[in-house]
Amino acid sequence: MWNLILKKRNLLCIKHKINIDLGEKLLYNPYKNILKNFRALATNSFAKEFDPIYRIYSGLESVDDDIKFYYESLLGVTSYFQSSKGGRGKYIEKKLSSMYKTCGINIKFSELPILLEFPEIIRKKGLFTLKSLNHEELKTLRKRNFNFLGRVDETTDIGNLLRANECLNLLELKNRVDSGGTSARREIWSKKFNTIFEYLSSSEVLFKKGSLELNLIQLLKKFQIKNLNIYIGILFNVEGTPATKEGDKGKGFYSSNEEGYKDLKNFIVQKGFTLIEDNIDQLELSLEINELRIKFGALYGNQIPTIIFNDNFSVSNLLKLKYDDIWFSQLLTINERTILLEFGKNSMLEIIEIIENDLYLKTQYNLFKSKEGDLSILNVIVDNLCENYSENFPDYYFLRNGEKKQYLADILQFLAAVEF
Repeated sequence: MWNLILKKRNLLCIKHKINIDLGEKLLYNPYKNILKNFRALATNSFAKEFDPIYRIYSGLESVDDDIKFYYESLLGVTSYFQSSKGGRGKYIEKKLSSMYKTCGINIKFSELPILLEFPEIIRKKGLFTLKSLNHEELKTLRKRNFNFLGRVDETTDIGNLLRANECLNLLELKNRVDSGGTSARREIWSKKFNTIFEYLSSSEVLFKKGSLELNLIQLLKKFQIKNLNIYIGILFNVEGTPATKEGDKGKGFYSSNEEGYKDLKNFIVQKGFTLIEDNIDQLELSLEINELRIKFGALYGNQIPTIIFNDNFSVSNLLKLKYDDIWFSQLLTINERTILLEFGKNSMLEIIEIIENDLYLKTQYNLFKSKEGDLSILNVIVDNLCENYSENFPDYYFLRNGEKKQYLADILQFLAAVEF
């Protein structure tokens, strides 16, 4: 029963953080946090408890005995994961920002002066929070920024500065053509874009530092910006291919783009401005104010990197994420929690206890972690467990027959990923 060839799982969290690239670092801490909570669920029966109403509603009080503990474990583990944000909400924005040194996320209008002068600081803060900034960067934020006097500190998902093109691109991002519903699209066009245009069309002072007072266009011109492009961008069709207008029309909310476009156009015209470009088929309109060229529009799929980042890049590459941490650890945790709820102990708790008390195995396990899950060391540890501690792993600890050796190897890899 111990004769399987061991498989090494492709776990991000078992790697040395210093050796992984920036895109992987965006996932590392969220993944690590999820894995730590999975370990708690696998080793502590009280880590997740359901209130009486939930137990009745979900059928926990009436489920057959032969699947009762599996069902309770399944609910506990999956409900935790589904309620955990785990960095998912902003992953795409952060991934894009990690690829371009002048790109930041969650761009507040109050921070435009810093974005225009020090885009790398805004980028770093967006990727890794304010805590990631060093003393000099924090000092720059305090001393170089202007006071913002606007009524609404509008925020856009992504801002990218193309100095060579004297251009600032602002982007509101939707992951799929069906994301957010019709109201979300209309709100971007009719509320967010309206607010931005109000600031652009007004002589109102928005930025003040000492005796220097600037409206929005004056600020942009101060930093040699001659083109301001403001878009709603949609990444994918419902089937995961790069978004297209046709995909939006078929299974999305394209009509909301057209309606929002008309709302914004009417708002601009009613304020007495003349449009240079008015193309509803391409969802683009533009005008000029005080020698600043302003464009509003919608982008689909691969148009986003082309126009926002001036890069020939397929958004499909954003979906090429092939780590095993989440699916593997979630399924393992469901199994281990099932055994824990039924018998009060499981293979994971046995392994933790054995390694803690066996100096040789503890040394090998620490070496296994330092070598990022080296397969040869994993074989040594599993062979030792099988030869010297087989009685600690009775058959009822295993929900799948015939895979005991790989199962113990999986637990070791999971624990190493959590603890590294």
